Amino acid sequence: MTAVEHVELDTPFGRLRGARSEGVTAFRKVPYAEAPVGRLRFEMPSAAPRWAGVRDAIAAGPVPPQNPSRLDAVMGTYDVEQSEDCLHLDIWTGHVPEDRAPVLVFIHGGAFMTGGGSLPCYDGGILAKENGLVVVNITYRLGILGFFPHPSLGGLNLGLHDQVAALRWITQAISAFGGDPQRITVIGQSAGAFSIAAFAGTEAGAGLFNRAILMSAPVGIKLRTVEQSRPVANAILDVLGIAADDVDKLRTIPVDRALEGLRLLQRRPPAIPGDISPPFMPVLDDTLVQCDPIESIRTGGARWCDMMIGATREEYAAFSISNPSLDELSEDALEDLIRSHGEYDASATLARLRSARVPATPRMLLGDFYSERMFTRQSLEIAATQSGLGRKAFTYLFDWQAPVPGLGACHCIDLPFLFGNIDVWQAASMVKGADRREVRDLSRLFRGSIAAFAAAGDPNGHGLPEWPAYTANQTVLHFDRRIAASRYIA
Repeated sequence: MTAVEHVELDTPFGRLRGARSEGVTAFRKVPYAEAPVGRLRFEMPSAAPRWAGVRDAIAAGPVPPQNPSRLDAVMGTYDVEQSEDCLHLDIWTGHVPEDRAPVLVFIHGGAFMTGGGSLPCYDGGILAKENGLVVVNITYRLGILGFFPHPSLGGLNLGLHDQVAALRWITQAISAFGGDPQRITVIGQSAGAFSIAAFAGTEAGAGLFNRAILMSAPVGIKLRTVEQSRPVANAILDVLGIAADDVDKLRTIPVDRALEGLRLLQRRPPAIPGDISPPFMPVLDDTLVQCDPIESIRTGGARWCDMMIGATREEYAAFSISNPSLDELSEDALEDLIRSHGEYDASATLARLRSARVPATPRMLLGDFYSERMFTRQSLEIAATQSGLGRKAFTYLFDWQAPVPGLGACHCIDLPFLFGNIDVWQAASMVKGADRREVRDLSRLFRGSIAAFAAAGDPNGHGLPEWPAYTANQTVLHFDRRIAASRYIA
């Protein structure tokens, strides 16, 4: 059994006690704002709390209240506590306060509805131990508690404001953990990457982090205004039995009842077959999110930020594999679906997709269409914009395929390779049954490149894949059993 010792250190907010094992100390459930419970439900995150004495930071904190994820069958499930008292950080460090190590801050995905930085699958111990990083995971409010689009409650986009509060805490306190506040890299996956894209296009972002890594950012999703979100808000209120003009009842509704209502809503089929747009998204406001992230970046809003941006080759497969109706989709219905999005020549788009896919079934073609539309095309556009502004930009496609037929290189498949804790992920269907050495070796190279970028803004280094920057030649690095760079052609 590995020996565990307790370690104490001082932060600007109070003294913490963590647990050290195999050279890495973990500090769990470190609060960056007051618990948003009682009168603070639906309120903006408070100032960072301070405490007297020594605060135990040994036990893992809860995840926000949530229903099962629509990707549980792909990612696996974890028996963890849920609580509205969820504004906390998990920190892993192998350093002492005098060090100035690069910092990697992870913002989890989950469609703004599920997940949590304290989930076992996101344990940052290996990244800290083997890659020399100080790793910090943010847990923030989700779903109805973090992204209900109604201005008469405490504020809009509360989950994003939670992330900002967490990042401010990190900039103020990370040196106590041996981290360099001038070398903070944020890395987010899916909804977490979308959040980072939103921050990167604002002046506020420059004061919160130095570099950004976007994994599978769904930046092709267009955000709505509060008014445009009203049908979704009203549908949620309706299943909860709350009148549209009595929204204040959400402040006191039992959270279990709210989750049950949302389960009923999520069972309804999407208006557009195969649509995976989440019901909870940030909304356009007058402060934090004034336009779509892709628009703010297009206009130079992120000219201060070096970026690494990637996607998986079959993003959509994780969402569609459990949808049997797509097997019955006709060619005509598929063309109509593509045409309904407006900006496409449906016939030409289908011909192009069909020429690059086998088997070219309607399910697979729709998957390629949505993967490109929501993830890949706009991600590469961001890289081109940053490169054109003189910033460093590096792009990847994760092509390694799941052993399960039909999953391919699906959404989330790069996460086990980022964290390297393969034993935790081994039950997830997207890696279950894979060659363990192959997975570990690819993880070593993938996270090694990410750690190099976090340390110096360049993913290249001794023993790592040669990774050319994304410039006018549109070079993308493909992570698979053979890692190679090539020019991306849509």
